[in-house]
Amino acid sequence: MKQIVILDLEWNGTYSRRTKSFFNEIIEFGAVKLGPDLNPIDTFSEFIHPQVGKRISGKISMLTNLKDEDLEDGLLFTQVMSRFKRWAGKCILMTWGTSDVLALIENCRYFTGNPKIPFLTEYVDLQAFCEAQMHDKSGRQIGLSFAAEVLEIKEDDLDHHRALDDSFLSLRCFQKLYQEDVLKEFIMDASCKEFYDRMLFKTVTICSLDNPLIHSADMRFCCDICGRRTRRKKDWELKSKSFRAPFYCRHCDHQFIGRVQFKLKYEGLVVKKKILPYEEPEAKDCEDAPKKSESRS
Repeated sequence: MKQIVILDLEWNGTYSRRTKSFFNEIIEFGAVKLGPDLNPIDTFSEFIHPQVGKRISGKISMLTNLKDEDLEDGLLFTQVMSRFKRWAGKCILMTWGTSDVLALIENCRYFTGNPKIPFLTEYVDLQAFCEAQMHDKSGRQIGLSFAAEVLEIKEDDLDHHRALDDSFLSLRCFQKLYQEDVLKEFIMDASCKEFYDRMLFKTVTICSLDNPLIHSADMRFCCDICGRRTRRKKDWELKSKSFRAPFYCRHCDHQFIGRVQFKLKYEGLVVKKKILPYEEPEAKDCEDAPKKSESRS
């Protein structure tokens, strides 16, 4: 297996007059290179002198403890990219989640006119790998700090939201959960167009039942007690980007709420169904009823 490099970035949200849109300008690179035993053998840390946003936003400064003067002697983005490419060599690049990759694509496109990341040939979403190893089935993305807490990883010696320290925290999570055969399933070929199509695809939650991708079978529910098919009692209601309706099973006289959500991802439509407890509609408060006018004496 190729050498592994874990990368973390910090960026500053700013407005670009050139594109007339907001832009996540990368201001710090931090990375750790691993040896065959998964222990660190080298590190990379560079500030980037901002060219779009001349000042760090208050939110980012508070989050990272970085000040404008910290970036004054930083290199330009293209210079840091060139240095990082030489330092990383041919490697499997890992980041916690894909947001850093999206920021790299955005910055490469802005500063070079080409969205392709020059040092990226093989990639692993370390967040997805760790979620799978932790057997998380919630469907929610697990944050780095939360994963470290669950895995009982000490992080007192690290500064949160600083690139190099966050790459070390990602490494500690990786070391706890590493399995070579499982990792191979998460290695993506990042040298092809499909990788960028996948990265840039924006997941869409479908909120209309008229969408042709939705089939009638997606809206059916079986009883969670006897397993037989149930009958929907009322029309579907859209709530929090998911559809809900009450269902009734005549075989065991059981009622429940069926919830279904549709997300269109790069791979296709993902249907998530869940059964929730049925609650009787609350009676309207008597105060809501029209009051009779009081008779005058």
